[in-house]
Amino acid sequence: MSTQISELSLELRERMRGVSWHADLPSPSFDELRVLRIPYRDFSGDEQLGELITVKALAAEVVDIFAGLFAIDFPIFSMRLMHEFAGDDGDSMAANNSSCFNSRRIRNTNRISLHALGRAIDINPIQNPVIRDGIVRPDAGKPYCDRSRQEPGMFSGTCDATKVFLSAGWKWGGNWDNPKDYHHFFREAE
Repeated sequence: MSTQISELSLELRERMRGVSWHADLPSPSFDELRVLRIPYRDFSGDEQLGELITVKALAAEVVDIFAGLFAIDFPIFSMRLMHEFAGDDGDSMAANNSSCFNSRRIRNTNRISLHALGRAIDINPIQNPVIRDGIVRPDAGKPYCDRSRQEPGMFSGTCDATKVFLSAGWKWGGNWDNPKDYHHFFREAE
């Protein structure tokens, strides 16, 4: 399976419009986004082909990051586009889906998420839950709050998978105090 970086087709744009891309939010235009078809290893070690959407300026960098994850056999449960979850971050997380672009605000705020800018990636939300004010999301991630255990698909501050992102200049939500966002990696605008 080979990696592809493509412009968004007219059909994909229509599926996203009003679902995972909203004209009233400050997200990149469709022309500024790219859909990536990326090989990854699933939890059985089999090769799969997933899809992410990111901002054009980061597309090659994201491909390189996922090539690094593939090279170290880091498993990913699922990688589907957010319109398949009706743009609902909670539904995507509950399905243990890894995603990038989703035109939305940060939960319970008026601030725009870096996902809305195509500059944030969430990976394996069940194995890497977000913990905000003691509340764990998704619910199935509760057993993984014990970060001393290292199981397939989990990130830690010292694991090779986290280093793949950090060495590319990305930051990790697992380094935050509150929330602890173990599945969240992001690249701020320069």
